[in-house]
Amino acid sequence: MGPRLTAYPALRRPARQAPAGRRVVTIRDVARHAGVSPATVSRVLNPSSHPVSARGRRRVLAAAQKLAYIPNLLARSLLTNQTAALGVLIPDVSNPYYAAILRGIEDAVGSIGRTVILCNTDRDPEKQRLYLRALLERRVDGLIIAGGSFGRSESEITGGDLPVVMIGRHPARFPSVRIDNVEAAALATRHLVALGHRRIVHLAGPAVSLTASDRLKGYRRALEAAAIPVEPALIIEVGFTPLRAGAAVRAAFETGRRPTAILAANDQVAIGAIRALHELGLRVPDDVSVVGFDDTPLASYTIPSLTTVAVPTAELGRTAVAMMAVALEGQRVASVVLPCELRMRESTAHPNRRRE
Repeated sequence: MGPRLTAYPALRRPARQAPAGRRVVTIRDVARHAGVSPATVSRVLNPSSHPVSARGRRRVLAAAQKLAYIPNLLARSLLTNQTAALGVLIPDVSNPYYAAILRGIEDAVGSIGRTVILCNTDRDPEKQRLYLRALLERRVDGLIIAGGSFGRSESEITGGDLPVVMIGRHPARFPSVRIDNVEAAALATRHLVALGHRRIVHLAGPAVSLTASDRLKGYRRALEAAAIPVEPALIIEVGFTPLRAGAAVRAAFETGRRPTAILAANDQVAIGAIRALHELGLRVPDDVSVVGFDDTPLASYTIPSLTTVAVPTAELGRTAVAMMAVALEGQRVASVVLPCELRMRESTAHPNRRRE
């Protein structure tokens, strides 16, 4: 005899319920309490060109407040074809650079009457494609895409009229707010050259990243302008996290003629490099100078404090929202390039300072 089977009723999606002992307040409840029609309540609580008397408006607002009425955004979106939400795609929210950008977005998004749906893509093209499709299915009002490669996902939205703003340089043909990573990296490299460094390691970001390739281009440009040969052995791809920085530093500093400086892909890599140098018995900046990129909050708290390129991360986020506001009005949006500056702290000095 086989196992006994128990039949259960089919699962159904539960109806919308309020907390125990309290039912959901509807627009009709507000109308009854205010002594007006549901249509009048709708005109007061939703954007409408239909006139409502000042007395009627006060009664509706007082009733809504007294009853703790919460608007049904799903129903409103069906009427207005807007969800009051923006989709935000970010490669790695744990990276302080992207966390600061996200803070700038969130600080500004309320001013345009929107909220944020955040998607962390981990630089995975398939994950990014799935998130993108999910945001489109949820009918977000616009997309802000920060960093990462866009690739074939572009074709999924270029056929529609959904506003899109990019943060950073992308091959996709959408308006963007960014910095000039080529010039910024050249600025950092020129600083090291001016101090007297000639053998400068570049711990580079991932080759697939346009940000990383631009920073590598700026490093090369500054060396060539100073008539310093670009040595391929001094360019080591480590990505944008500190995980591979230690091995790269050991490979560069344990054999042959030692470099005297490091230009890191970002602050996280620079901090990983400083730790690796310490483990090798080398002091920063007495033996080796280190420059980071982004000026994340920890940069000024390391020992020594980190010389770095200050990227206006929060302003990138706020500017992206301002550009989105223009796009949501149906107007053409122009791309924006924000300036950077070099923050000189304790991690850089001229070579061989320990000998003095």
